[in-house]
Amino acid sequence: MSDREVLLKVDDLDIDVAGTRIVTGASFSVARGEVVAIVGESGAGKSMTAMSIPHLLPAGAECRGSIDFDGHELIDASEKRMQRYRGAEIACVYQEPMTALNPLHTVGDFLSEAIRSHAGTAGSGAQRDPQELLELVGLGSHPDLLRRYPHQLSGGQRQRIMAAGAVAWKPKLLIADEPTTALDVTTQRNLLAMFRNLVEQEDMSMIFVTHDMGVVADIADSVVVMRNGSVVETGDVFSIFAEPEHEYTRSLLSAARALHGAEMISADGDGAASREADAASVDSPIAVPRHGAGAAPALEVRDLTIEYRRSGLRRKGSPEGRRAAVDGASLQVFSGETLGIVGESGSGKSTIARSILGLTPVTGGTISIGGVDMVGLRGRARRRALGKLGVVFQDPTSSLDPSLPLWKVVTEPLWRSGMLRDQRALRRRAAELLESVDMDPGWLHRRRHELSGGQRQRVAIARAISHSPDVLLADEPTSALDVTVQVTVLDLLARLQKELDFACVFISHDLYVVSTISDHVLVMKDGQIVEAGSTADVIHNPTSDYTRTLLGAIPVPDPVAQKARRDVVTA
Repeated sequence: MSDREVLLKVDDLDIDVAGTRIVTGASFSVARGEVVAIVGESGAGKSMTAMSIPHLLPAGAECRGSIDFDGHELIDASEKRMQRYRGAEIACVYQEPMTALNPLHTVGDFLSEAIRSHAGTAGSGAQRDPQELLELVGLGSHPDLLRRYPHQLSGGQRQRIMAAGAVAWKPKLLIADEPTTALDVTTQRNLLAMFRNLVEQEDMSMIFVTHDMGVVADIADSVVVMRNGSVVETGDVFSIFAEPEHEYTRSLLSAARALHGAEMISADGDGAASREADAASVDSPIAVPRHGAGAAPALEVRDLTIEYRRSGLRRKGSPEGRRAAVDGASLQVFSGETLGIVGESGSGKSTIARSILGLTPVTGGTISIGGVDMVGLRGRARRRALGKLGVVFQDPTSSLDPSLPLWKVVTEPLWRSGMLRDQRALRRRAAELLESVDMDPGWLHRRRHELSGGQRQRVAIARAISHSPDVLLADEPTSALDVTVQVTVLDLLARLQKELDFACVFISHDLYVVSTISDHVLVMKDGQIVEAGSTADVIHNPTSDYTRTLLGAIPVPDPVAQKARRDVVTA
């Protein structure tokens, strides 16, 4: 895939786990100094392929074929031999740094251990100190980080610390497995810039595993497209995006571009003219209220304030001992409409959702559902009001009970509220609900572990609408899903809303995702609403610098356009 000298060559790789073929005949190469993205949906085999290189597959896995790393065959290498390569010459950064960082060790402890672990290893680079590693990943201005524990860091900081430990001994190859998934767009942009800088400064190669075609366009030199355990297409990033040969590659790009719509900027980096033209030609109901004049909102929040005590401050009630997670937020959404709430992690958007659900105490303001103020309600009246709400969470795996069959999962709100208790009636309703979300009604007795991520989210949506709620809260429901699954879930929500006429609050960190489904958008920063308006206005003619920053931070699935964006930012 490159004219440069080859560092890694994977040839005809097969991977079996517990007798099941996971990867079949995978072949690709990585040149020195090259970034190769392995892309595909969940279950494509991309992570298994990448992790086979440093021998980090699950117990019972068997590999056949060839993995030639810098002239050395690794496929049958012993564990003792692989210990010389892992960390020193082949390093890894994982999707969830909290599971890789020891919660009992400080950042300084972690980096010191990373430095010590390969001291004296043949081929390792010159030894560094922890502060130098912090500077390498853009955290040099925070020396106090060395004394902090993982829970005291943001998601972006944790991922930078993982990267710092990974490059402690200047590895020749860095494997990054979905390192930016579910992070907010500005954090993702900064991390991608960090990885690009590391590749250049450290003169190393990188395999970047992702399902996000925008990320591929931003960081990759070459692309390996995988589906169902096989490599279906390889090539340089510009050729893959301009003229994809395989139908599956075309479907991935089509889904990614559907989420970004007309926001693809021109190759010269000047998208203003095209945005204005697009805005002028918008012919969509998203800018037109669907509720009649004088209609009451299904949900209304006024002057909402939510404060938390600052850790370490003991003077109860003192102003300096509290911080506002939400500061004077107001919103309303009517039946049949969708309100999008967008912002970075910590902006307060999910805190608003939790307060509406009664999971977070309210310091001030009102939350009215169907004209009834929820704040201060207790007992049966509160349960009755909450019964008008449905909710879909970000991670369906943790929100679905693994011990229950699907028919009990999707009808749980009906059973717990007492709306329906007859077992036969519950099963019939469960079959109707599964069918309504395009799932086989014959799956009533399946359980969570038998479903894919997209199927689990469909089940979560079925449960959320089981009791015909007036308001549906969707908190980052697509952020961790593959791009094609995102599109189908968004289409499903739009269809169900049209059929059931519920009001929807859709929370996301991605303005483009919100734009595909929302009538109106609120943009939040530091607990405050900094911009509000119709989706068309906010997307095409943002008035807030912060909104423009969010829009500019989202990588577009076009390597030419994305490079132009980076050039504009760095100019």
